[in-house]
Amino acid sequence: MIKNTSYYRARLKAFVNAIHSSSQSNGKSDPVELLKYGFVHDDIKKDIDSYIEKTSESNAELSFTEITSFNTWFAMHPEKIAGQELLTTSREFPITIKGTKDEIIKIISSDNDKRIRIIKVKALAKLKLLKLLN
Repeated sequence: MIKNTSYYRARLKAFVNAIHSSSQSNGKSDPVELLKYGFVHDDIKKDIDSYIEKTSESNAELSFTEITSFNTWFAMHPEKIAGQELLTTSREFPITIKGTKDEIIKIISSDNDKRIRIIKVKALAKLKLLKLLN
């Protein structure tokens, strides 16, 4: 479910505020370090949520930079995540998505069905246009 753009703008400010106010990092599994990847750890979730509630932001359309910062696009479209976000022990990739084959197929299929319908409608429109021209 997509919330107001003001919510996502406040969310971005909460992330940046938490990252800048943190004095030092305790490695890749540190909640503030994970926040850089867009993952809100349970240890700081209340702080982030309270900051978002207190902050009043513009409801104007989000810029490309705002949409692509942290994991904002995925927060706006959780139906596009084929599984569940999990923490890993990897140094380079501390977050992973663990999902089943069925979840992946479901997400890809729903997008393909829409695309196929659009292609069919466009093809029918072109055929009708050709018939009118002849």
